[in-house]
Amino acid sequence: MPIKQLFLLFSATLALYCQEAINNEGIIKLVKSGISEELILNVIRQRPGNYIVGANELVLLKDNGVSEKLIAAMLDKSKPEGAADATPKVALAAAASKSATIPGLGLFYKKNNEYFELITEEVEWQTKGAMKSMATVGIIKKDLNGQIAGPSSRNFLSNPMEIIISPPRGVNINSYILLPLKSEDGARNFNVGPVNKKSGLAKGAIAFGAEKVGENAFRVVLPAQLGPGEYGILASTPTDAANTTHKMYTFRILI
Repeated sequence: MPIKQLFLLFSATLALYCQEAINNEGIIKLVKSGISEELILNVIRQRPGNYIVGANELVLLKDNGVSEKLIAAMLDKSKPEGAADATPKVALAAAASKSATIPGLGLFYKKNNEYFELITEEVEWQTKGAMKSMATVGIIKKDLNGQIAGPSSRNFLSNPMEIIISPPRGVNINSYILLPLKSEDGARNFNVGPVNKKSGLAKGAIAFGAEKVGENAFRVVLPAQLGPGEYGILASTPTDAANTTHKMYTFRILI
């Protein structure tokens, strides 16, 4: 076959390949091949994508060396057209209208006008007598150190995020504490202590407000967006003081 015809055939094949949608497996292959992050970002932005971005798939991507910057680009590519046009005012109105459909008690995050339950994880207390140091009125009596197994939560959220708290009977919204988690040696650690008299905030906690959006539903209102990293929401009212474990609602902010 003449060289010119070979060149035309190669060009047509390359053009066809470039139009094919790339998926999660394709991104993992590109990362493991040693291609630069910037080049892979261009591929994600310019080529059609068929990405699966559920919690399990995001964990798998992370385990295979895909950076959070690349994952964020995949998430952005997966957004339905026009999703970024919604204003905060519209989002707030939607939250109020959807309050009746919150599926029971607990903590939930909003995605595409639906509520999904935040997965809880067990806290392993590093401080002796930790459960006894947690009062039933939302007050922690002394500094406590806790740890959660694993380097990352299975709940992946992106800014602007929306979390709804629906407390069980007898639990006050003020009993919930938002804490940053520090990843160390394959686990996530945190420290929380008594309320500061001047700030009214528990030691180590992140300040947030609560806006009532339903009969027993409160929207978490943050003074500023949370940065990328690991976080957890702890209810300082123990369900059973005899237990040595406690549940924390964890999540990871990607962007």
